[in-house]
Amino acid sequence: MFGLSITSYKGVTVMPDLFPADAFRFNETASAESEGFELSARLEFDYDSGTPWEREDGHGPVSDWTTRDKQAGELVLAADRRRGSRRYYDFREACKLALRDGWGARKAPEGASKRQVAAIAAREDYETLRAWCNDEWKYCGVIVTASREGINLGSASVWGIEIGHPADPDNAYAAEVADELAPEAIADARAKLAALSKAS
Repeated sequence: MFGLSITSYKGVTVMPDLFPADAFRFNETASAESEGFELSARLEFDYDSGTPWEREDGHGPVSDWTTRDKQAGELVLAADRRRGSRRYYDFREACKLALRDGWGARKAPEGASKRQVAAIAAREDYETLRAWCNDEWKYCGVIVTASREGINLGSASVWGIEIGHPADPDNAYAAEVADELAPEAIADARAKLAALSKAS
């Protein structure tokens, strides 16, 4: 469903760009109107998301929490000073994986060799994972609610959306997801209104 310029769901069509990307921050609600409904979009932390290296392919090896010393080729990814434990990122192995699998690198200079691109890509991966460990970005749910006169009638949500990710610091993708969810929330609201009308 995602990636369309005009979104539709069960006969409900909504124009894009209902929700501005800069409105997607924690403890803030983005608002819009469409099809006679008041729409709101908010973020909630996804407690079931797991770690990036467990969720997705294309990351370098990350150790479990351990009290051992860093080995050759490893970088400290995260540290728990209270427990004296660390997670390590195997940078040497990540470079091999990046070269083998052809990882792209956002900051690779033009004309860089495949090995140089692989090393830059592995470093970018390390920095991205370290930022997640430092709570600089996280996985969230995007929830869109459709209401009338302050009464919530319908909703739709998608979870596991990256917020604050270095590749999307403006959360443009979260705004796109909210736009895509709007017709689903409206369809849900219409269905509830129809059910209430029949019941009365």
